[in-house]
Amino acid sequence: MKLGDVLKKERVNKEVSQEETAERLGISLEDYQQMENGESPAESWGPTLAQIAITLETPTSRLLAESGRFADTKEGQAGSLIKGHRERREKSVKELAEALEMSEEAYLEIEAGKSPIERFGPLLLGFAEVIEQPVFNLFYPCGLPFQELDDYP
Repeated sequence: MKLGDVLKKERVNKEVSQEETAERLGISLEDYQQMENGESPAESWGPTLAQIAITLETPTSRLLAESGRFADTKEGQAGSLIKGHRERREKSVKELAEALEMSEEAYLEIEAGKSPIERFGPLLLGFAEVIEQPVFNLFYPCGLPFQELDDYP
């Protein structure tokens, strides 16, 4: 299963159109359709964001905005919030990089606010608000990583 499959299933369950979803997220219908079709960087960066949240024992939404709300997200903010939570948890850059199975250099791009998390994290948070669920549930529907599922109720 792809993250896009989860988005589609949850959107349909909430009886929200693609057009309304795109409008609420402030993106074009085409951009939203790419996400729902599993053709956007959200496919890989969503699970990366979830792994950061797990490693830092922090709600995913709080890695994107201090309030945890889509309306309060800002470009470049996620990296500094992630860094702040990492430091509060007394985790090293190396520990986070290893947990994410990436180089320290690649991880530092996240903290510098230069990764696709800055765009797709807030969009996924906004989507979660549309369907009235915690954003983490998009990555772990039924408590399992979406990549391990064929379907879910």
